[in-house]
Amino acid sequence: MNILRNSFYNGRLMAVMAVLWFALGQIDLQAQQAGGEGGSGKTIIVFDASGSMWGEVSGGVKIDIAKKAIAELLPTIGAGEEIGLIAYGHRRKGDCSDIELLVPPSKGNRAAILRAVEGIVPKGKTPLCDAVLMAADALQFEENKATVILISDGIETCGKDPCKVGEQLESKGIDFVCHVVAFDISRDKNAGLDCLANKTGGLYLEAKDAASLKSALSQVVKATVKKPVKKPVMKKTTTLILRGKNDKDELLKGVDFAIYQGDEVRGEPMYQGKGGEFKTLLDAGEYTVTGQFGKMKEQSTLQIPEGKTGIHEMLFKAVGLKLRAVMVEGGEPLKKGISWTVYQNKSGAKGEKVDDSYNAEPVFDLEPGSYLLTVSYKQSEADKAVEMVAGKGNELTVVLGSGFVVAQAKMNESGDFIEKGLSWTLYQAEPDSEGNYKRTTSTYDSKTNLGVPSGKYMLQVEYGDSSTKKEIEVKAGEKTEVILTFGAGTLEAKAFFVDGGEQVGKGLSWTLYSQVDAEGDRKRVSHTYNAITTFKVPAGKYLLTLERGSALAEKEVEIVAGEKTEIKVSLQAGIWKGEAVMAEGSEVVSKGTSWTAYSAPNSEGDRKKVTSCYGSPAFVMPAGSYLVILWRGEVKVEKEIEVVAGKVTRDRLVLNAGTVALIGKEKKGASMQVDSIKGDEREKVVSSYGNNKKFYLPTGEYVAIYSRKVGDEEKVSETSFTVEAGKFLEVELK
Repeated sequence: MNILRNSFYNGRLMAVMAVLWFALGQIDLQAQQAGGEGGSGKTIIVFDASGSMWGEVSGGVKIDIAKKAIAELLPTIGAGEEIGLIAYGHRRKGDCSDIELLVPPSKGNRAAILRAVEGIVPKGKTPLCDAVLMAADALQFEENKATVILISDGIETCGKDPCKVGEQLESKGIDFVCHVVAFDISRDKNAGLDCLANKTGGLYLEAKDAASLKSALSQVVKATVKKPVKKPVMKKTTTLILRGKNDKDELLKGVDFAIYQGDEVRGEPMYQGKGGEFKTLLDAGEYTVTGQFGKMKEQSTLQIPEGKTGIHEMLFKAVGLKLRAVMVEGGEPLKKGISWTVYQNKSGAKGEKVDDSYNAEPVFDLEPGSYLLTVSYKQSEADKAVEMVAGKGNELTVVLGSGFVVAQAKMNESGDFIEKGLSWTLYQAEPDSEGNYKRTTSTYDSKTNLGVPSGKYMLQVEYGDSSTKKEIEVKAGEKTEVILTFGAGTLEAKAFFVDGGEQVGKGLSWTLYSQVDAEGDRKRVSHTYNAITTFKVPAGKYLLTLERGSALAEKEVEIVAGEKTEIKVSLQAGIWKGEAVMAEGSEVVSKGTSWTAYSAPNSEGDRKKVTSCYGSPAFVMPAGSYLVILWRGEVKVEKEIEVVAGKVTRDRLVLNAGTVALIGKEKKGASMQVDSIKGDEREKVVSSYGNNKKFYLPTGEYVAIYSRKVGDEEKVSETSFTVEAGKFLEVELK
């Protein structure tokens, strides 16, 4: 049923309206002139740089795909549009305040945005609500038309509700819109991101890969900067109000309205709106209006007169479904923290999503048919099939059949409750066929408040390396309170090179082992690389080991329940640093050097390799005597060294060698060999293929044997040369 009702005003009111229309027309004209070609106001892109952007989807790594999509998108936005950029999670891990306005909105700043996007490195959390609020404030959304484009691959992780943020922005904004592009997030797991878009009249688009992300961004930008149809300002003397109603004469939410010029639907609509009512100004003339609610569509052709307000109502035979949720039959309805989703019922399975709400007692307007309803509260979820009959409303109370688990933990019976650092996990009470317990939910709160279906569970809590668990039973509508005790203590250990020395602050490796079992083995309990290590483990005796470099220290420790044990561990080690020079007084060299340290000889005269490195050595070794061998090319030097506990010892090894570059003219089949000359004896030192090689050689006399092919003839020649310590020699082979 289509109704067109016109309201007419007396002459005085018409005169007032004429003045008002003129003023509005002037404002509209000024806004178009100020806003540039598109008249779209200012826009800020909010870019997700949280750690999850390193994940991969079809087409590559998400951060790379997003950067490329932005780079391809910016040139398509007119130079007159004012665009800015905000990023979050790009500077620090675990910081909910890591949000930054990288590029303020302005014209002609596309290169600055590209540079900023290219420099983004994902690191942190997802404070997307605060990022959108920052963008809105930067756009002065309470005074100006403002648009935010949020690109996110994850849900809010800093405690705010996107749906409530959307309501706040919509209520305060002059003309505020937030479009959301959900990158690799399914709609049923977006935790209110679609609500943020819907509340502000924005688009909610999903992207799974590179192609769909580019398409989604193109749609958002098109909606943001689309040029309005230009009409003579003074002729906008008609208001058209479109309303979508059900058969109870109630406004429906979520109706999509569109207005086309002429007597049919063709091309792009002149105007679009969403909600229960949509109002706009039009020139006098013929228009086609459409409305869509779910799968139901209405269309009419209207003649709009000049200077008269028209109301056009579209009737959709929708049925109202009012809902509430209780924990137990007959219980009080839940007031907050509830999420509702309505799906099409496809033979008992969830089909296409129809609508959702975060209200405690929502009312859904639905067309007749079969639906599946899902309600979520804390960790509880219930599904219910609903049949909607034409002309008959429905009111439904969903019983979750759930209770609450309130749990806290202590180190020991007489200790205080632990305030932070806890990890709780709730498992099904019965293990599966392989002995594994199915995880129900988890939390990191110091005091849990879990709402879960009634039944038996296994509750486990971890604190550092300590863990304890308990079987519990949750009853519908009741609160189960639990206190778990670890019977654990804390071990705090600090490292030193020598007793009484300065504390060691880096390069440490700590390992805590259990006592020896019946077979003489120890089990590794925990491990860390921190300078000051803290182990939270069950009371008992342990072996603590500390390593740095080649130094190792062990200490037996005992941990008492509820107490902190502090110990100092001494490595009784020192640091040895070596330098290499080609000749006495020459500069230090590191390139091409190889160092190896060996222990003092044992009773049979054998040495054990302790450590080795390339370049510049800084060996951490137990105090004592060692043999160090230095190689550079064909040069070898040995030196007995002494490492002193708590000291840094330095030694310089002289290679007494030079650098020789051998250069031959012919490349074909070229090879060379260098022999040392000592009196009448020759000894091969090194050989190589090619006609241009550099060697490090001890001082002395040498001959280079150069083999190559000249035409079809094999030629061999010899060239003598002398190597001097610290000198560079270039030898042209004959």
